[in-house]
Amino acid sequence: MLLKRKTRMLIGTISFVLASIGTKVSFAYWANAVNGSNSNSTGTVNSGSWDRFTTGTAVSTCAGLQTMLQANTSATYHLTTSLSCPTTTLNTTNRTFSGIFYGNGFTISNFTMTNGRTGLFYTLSGATIQNLILSNINVGTSGSRVASYAGVLSGRINGANTVIKRVRIYSSSVYSSNANGAGTVSGYVTQSVSISNVMVQTVTINNSSTSAGGIIGRLNGNTATISDVYVEATINSTTGSGGVVGSVDNTANSVVVLNRAVVFGNTTLTTSTSYSGGAVGNNQRSSTSHSLTDVFYTGALNSTINRAGTISNNVAMTYSNAWCAQWSSSTIAAYTNMTGVSANYTTNYVALRSSLSSSWWSTNMPTIANSGYWTYDSGTYLYELKPKV
Repeated sequence: MLLKRKTRMLIGTISFVLASIGTKVSFAYWANAVNGSNSNSTGTVNSGSWDRFTTGTAVSTCAGLQTMLQANTSATYHLTTSLSCPTTTLNTTNRTFSGIFYGNGFTISNFTMTNGRTGLFYTLSGATIQNLILSNINVGTSGSRVASYAGVLSGRINGANTVIKRVRIYSSSVYSSNANGAGTVSGYVTQSVSISNVMVQTVTINNSSTSAGGIIGRLNGNTATISDVYVEATINSTTGSGGVVGSVDNTANSVVVLNRAVVFGNTTLTTSTSYSGGAVGNNQRSSTSHSLTDVFYTGALNSTINRAGTISNNVAMTYSNAWCAQWSSSTIAAYTNMTGVSANYTTNYVALRSSLSSSWWSTNMPTIANSGYWTYDSGTYLYELKPKV
């Protein structure tokens, strides 16, 4: 009897909690989160990190995704399953998405756009994209480049107050040939954007013109607020290759606010002429409003005319707690000067690596080490965003 009474009490408690959270998450997902499981009811994402919503129009097929991506719309959509769409074609007519898209922790994969399409979303304007995983999304090729701004998630952001959060981009590429920039989240940003909790791994950003960035290719005319980003990528352009932002234009409101960024050691930043930087490649805007706090960069910086900056280059930017550890290589031509509070530099990551324990991070970069978004990886000696999926 006592066991039955306890069972009824437990069921009643669960029913009360489920009633309070409504239809936001499934019971299986909620239960696994409580139990600390590493999967939800479908086994596709880690628990406890991806909210699930059923608001708006459900997207459950590649055809439904195609319809959404090819419309000018401010509607709300939610993904109900992971989609692999290798035969789906997206048109090249500019379409603006200004609605909300809940990825729900599912993956969109295997898009290859060789027809000039600038990104999965062509243009974002005041949109919200969250809880989305992108894998093997390829925009252009080395032999068929996009002759415009280009990005894995979006070609450009040109409407104020766009929000991108909890996005993972894996095994993808962008090949562009346009000075308006190439990136992962967006190639070209002209309005205010908030980007948070974004992880980029095994990605190539290659622009045969200027401006290539691990998150944003080119920022022109407004504020990009970026927090909690992790980047592993090969990034190339003629001028302005940055681990987070490729280039910042010399326009009145072009401002970078960057908090908690790790750019990992296999990232290679290369320009055929000048200006590559661990966080920002070519900053042309002198502004006291720039803010870069808790930034760690390790990798190769290459610039043919000796204009590579440890964290950024061209117009100086001031940092609070920035660390740069370059790979030891005779091919690296880089400035070693960094300004600001706790600006630290070494030419030998291998030497530094021996001390990069979790204790080192807790002491030197506590806002990352003590954040629930990040987890220590003993294989890389760095903190990475979780879940890696």
